[in-house]
Amino acid sequence: MVKTVLLKKEDCYCDLTTFYENVAHGLQIETTDKTRFDCRKICVTKSVQEALWSYYREEKGKTDEQIAAMLLGYGPKANLEEHSIQEYRAEIEDGFIVCEEG
Repeated sequence: MVKTVLLKKEDCYCDLTTFYENVAHGLQIETTDKTRFDCRKICVTKSVQEALWSYYREEKGKTDEQIAAMLLGYGPKANLEEHSIQEYRAEIEDGFIVCEEG
């Protein structure tokens, strides 16, 4: 089942782990240090990807090549159509959030 989360720009202008935690909190799911996220199970709008990209460029000083490689391996897929200008939306599939037992 696909679930939709509407986000604010500040929920997306952060590192990937924080972003994934923000998505989980948008679904009222608590996270712990044992929580893991499967980036294959999340899609976002282009605005979300641009906010993540800007964060890594502006706050972390990463090059476009470094950001592209990181998002390719660990980032969400930016393939959702935006219904309004700068819509920050994520859709997650079952299996996105995995709580590991310790």
